Amino acid sequence: MTVEFGVLGSIEAGIDGRPVPLGHARQRAVLAVLLVDVNHPVTTDQLADRVWGDRLPRQARATLHGYLSHLRQALDATSEANIVRHPGGYALTTADTATVDLHSFRRLVAQARAGDDDIRAAALFEQALRLWRADAFGTMDTPWINSLRATLDQERRAAQLDLGDLQLRLGRHAALLPELSARAAAHPLDERLAGQLILALHRCGRPADALDRYQHTRRRLAQELGIGPGPALR
Repeated sequence: MTVEFGVLGSIEAGIDGRPVPLGHARQRAVLAVLLVDVNHPVTTDQLADRVWGDRLPRQARATLHGYLSHLRQALDATSEANIVRHPGGYALTTADTATVDLHSFRRLVAQARAGDDDIRAAALFEQALRLWRADAFGTMDTPWINSLRATLDQERRAAQLDLGDLQLRLGRHAALLPELSARAAAHPLDERLAGQLILALHRCGRPADALDRYQHTRRRLAQELGIGPGPALR
């Protein structure tokens, strides 16, 4: 029996490919908090703060216990993942943290960066990035969730940039160009991304477009940040 958990998008769980009913959004958020710290206890106070922030309901502890009881029942069909009580808190335990897409993503990225084979590293980055279905944690909105979502988005973008460097080294500039163009439009002040796009345009036989992209980036940096391009982009 295989259990899988997802937080890199909406908060989800599945057993042998069948979705597990996790209840309403706040109950799903309790599961997400435990998944982020899988195999490590999270105190009841931490759970409440991460799930509600400063909007704690009355009898928050009793509400949490109810949510946890329902989640335990939902996961009762598998022995591979369990919510266990610890002094002062709870933990979700699993033999393999890769059953959680967040931890699988981080493991694959670490493996890609540790290797010296560009083709294998690119494949590992691609596998890691395919785990993302949307923004992490869906529409959940608490200070802790929002802060972690921003951190994970930075990790995702860093992996995309590392993959871009590898793909350019492997001569995949033509296939990479559409994605680079879209991401550069979304992040116009990212000099590393702009440099990748400029290089891909040049290698695709479009030197005029490459120069236009450089000038566009230079102007945006000057207008919005009051700085010029760094040495790498120049």
